[in-house]
Amino acid sequence: MPVHQLKQAVTGAAQGCAAAGLLHGQRPLLSVWYADPLPRASVVRLQAAAQRELQARLCAAVPSFQVHVLQLVCHARVQTGIGLEFEKLRSAANDTFDLALLELVYGQLLTSCKQTGARQHLADGFALAANYLATADYFALLRQHELLACLPLSDTPSLPQKLASLLTEAAVIKQLQAGECRQYRQAHRDTVG
Repeated sequence: MPVHQLKQAVTGAAQGCAAAGLLHGQRPLLSVWYADPLPRASVVRLQAAAQRELQARLCAAVPSFQVHVLQLVCHARVQTGIGLEFEKLRSAANDTFDLALLELVYGQLLTSCKQTGARQHLADGFALAANYLATADYFALLRQHELLACLPLSDTPSLPQKLASLLTEAAVIKQLQAGECRQYRQAHRDTVG
């Protein structure tokens, strides 16, 4: 299949999927939610595209960390137990930006399944990403993480949910608990109020 047809097929398969943006050569945005679930067929196509992109980047000696992160996202959607893959990627991170991307994405994957450990990875990723975020993105991500901290987490993963659904659930929980959710570690009360 010619490259332009492959790109169109992947784009069509992952329409509206932020994770597909990790295939592009540009530096990914740290303020984007990469963990929304996709239909299995889309995940398979995205995974195949990631493998081809990884091979092309390795042959051209171009950095490929974000493609490895995309593979982590795909693996999380077709299997459980991606902790070992996360640890391998953590040790392979080239710089603070790569580590921030990895921590945020892994935290998002755990959050989407309401799994224990999600808050810590989101907090670690946020702390690493802070210097790379525009002011508006910084505060939007901070508020998002503060709201997601209201979600109950478990050692047993639930079915993955989209960010909008998670935020709605967290907002309802926050309202029912009269704002008494767990404090997000990066609260920044001195700058937010």
